[in-house]
Amino acid sequence: MKSNMIREYTFSWPVRRLALLGLAGVAVFGASIIALHLTGSGVDWTYDYVSDLANQPFGWLFMVGAFVHGWGNLALTLALRGALRPGPPRTWAVLLFGLASVGILLAALFPIEALGQAPNLPGQIHRGAASLAFALELAALFVFSAAFRRQRVWRRQRPVSLTLSVIAATAVTAFVIAIQLDIAPGLAERIALAVFLVWEVWACLQIIRPQQKPEPARVGP
Repeated sequence: MKSNMIREYTFSWPVRRLALLGLAGVAVFGASIIALHLTGSGVDWTYDYVSDLANQPFGWLFMVGAFVHGWGNLALTLALRGALRPGPPRTWAVLLFGLASVGILLAALFPIEALGQAPNLPGQIHRGAASLAFALELAALFVFSAAFRRQRVWRRQRPVSLTLSVIAATAVTAFVIAIQLDIAPGLAERIALAVFLVWEVWACLQIIRPQQKPEPARVGP
């Protein structure tokens, strides 16, 4: 007879709590962007960048959402650190993802200049921090995928992470090309950002949700 399956949490509550904070950060950020687009802001979502939402009415929603997202990703960084065994892949992945989270926080604190205005220092800091965050998080996704291969708990999930990493790399490349050709750069940015958010949500859910395990066989009559 096959043993019954039970659902148990793989990771401790402190690790799951950090993942919940990470999931909340993604939710707040996504909700802020959706809300600003639904309010009928003057931003063209196919051409203007997401950061331009900060200069629209209720633009503070975007800044708050981005700031919460940055802290949420720092929480996810610690959750992933606690969910993986020590080793060089974990160290590098956590470092890259953590630095990318700091980049998001900086981008939230220094809004880009309004459309039509000359570039200023806060805007330059924003662009540099946002670009660095994109590059660092992309690298982190691939390093995490490599780290998952060495972990029994994560090994079966590695193909999903690797697939999302490749899609993210393709989306970021398309975003760079769109900027150079000036063809729908806003749309390309939103697609790349969406892929990163999907990976973050996926990683949080892997830590939070219980896993199916065989029920221990009973001993005795």
